Amino acid sequence: MITKASRRPRRLAIASTVLIAAVAASLVGCSSSDSSSSSADSDTISIATQPWLGYGPWYIAEENGYFEDQGVDAKITSFDDDSQMTAALGSGEVDIANAASHTALQWLENGQEGYIALLLDTSLTADAVLAGPNVNSISDLKGKKVAYEEGSVSNLLLDHALSANGMSIDDIESVPMDPSDAAVALASGRVDAAVTYEPYITDSLAQDSSIKKLYTADEQEGLISDVLFVSKKALEEKPEAVRKAIQAWGPAVDFYNSNTDEAQEIIAKNVGSSAEDLKTAFDGVKFFSLDDNKTELGGDYLTNVLPSVQESALSAGILTEKLDLNDVVDTQFVK
Repeated sequence: MITKASRRPRRLAIASTVLIAAVAASLVGCSSSDSSSSSADSDTISIATQPWLGYGPWYIAEENGYFEDQGVDAKITSFDDDSQMTAALGSGEVDIANAASHTALQWLENGQEGYIALLLDTSLTADAVLAGPNVNSISDLKGKKVAYEEGSVSNLLLDHALSANGMSIDDIESVPMDPSDAAVALASGRVDAAVTYEPYITDSLAQDSSIKKLYTADEQEGLISDVLFVSKKALEEKPEAVRKAIQAWGPAVDFYNSNTDEAQEIIAKNVGSSAEDLKTAFDGVKFFSLDDNKTELGGDYLTNVLPSVQESALSAGILTEKLDLNDVVDTQFVK
C-alpha cells in the first residue's frame, strides 16, 4: 500500500515502517586529538517521514552514507499517523519533517512555527480522478457520486479539477473514504468516480477496461507536491545540522537518477513494499535535486506553485486563511 498522508491524512498505505536510525560511525580507539573531531561531536538532527516513496531519497542518503559524508548524525522516524507526526514536530521531538505543500501550510495556520526549506517531489500521474463508463469528462461529474478522502491531496486534486471546469465540490455528491476503498467502490459501481493514487490507479485500469482517467496531477504540476518543513526551533538552535541534512539530499537524488533500479530497491524496502509493485508509482513522481531547488524553490515554486496550492486548499476548505508565502519559504540552505 502507498501512503501519502496529509500528503493526505498523507497516503497511508505502503505498510508500517518502524524507527530507522541513521547513526554516523563512531570512531573507536582514537587519540585525544582525533576524538575532538569524532562523530560524537558531529551535528545531530531528527527527521520525521512517512511511508511514501517521494521521501525515499532520505533512505538512500542513510544507506549510502551521505549523512556521514556531511558530518551529521541523522535519525529518521517514520510515522503512520499524521497526528502523531504533527505532535512530534510541535513538541520538538523531531527537527524537520516531510509533508505535502498544503500540509505545511496547515501546520503554519495552526500555529506551528517553521519554514519550507526544500522542494522534494511532485506527483505527475501518481494521483488521478478516475471514472466509470457513464462519465467522460470532469463536467460529467455534476450530480454524480465521487469517492475521495476529505482534507487530503485527493480532496485538493478534485477541487482543482472541478474549479478548472467551472464547478465546485457542491456540484457533486461527495462520498468520503480512504483512497484504496475509493478505487474498490468505483470498480463495484457504488460510485461514479474516485480520486486515488498509485498503485490503485494502475490496478483499477487493469481490472476494468471501462474505467478511465479523467484528470491527473500533471494538469497542474506542483499542486500535489512535497516539501521539507524545518521547525523554527531547529533553525535557531541547529542551523548547521539542518544545512548538512539538506545537503545530503543532493547526492541521494543524483544516485536515484544515475542508479535508478538500485535506488528504487532501497526506497521500496524502506517503505515496506517491492520495487516492482511500486513501478507505476515511481514513474508518476518527479524528484527535485539540489540544483533544481536553487532555481525552483525561490522561483516558480514560490511565485506560482505554492500560491496555486494555497488557493486550491482555501477553495477546498482545507485552509481557512491566506498566509504571506514570502514568509513561508526559506531558501538559504539551497543557494
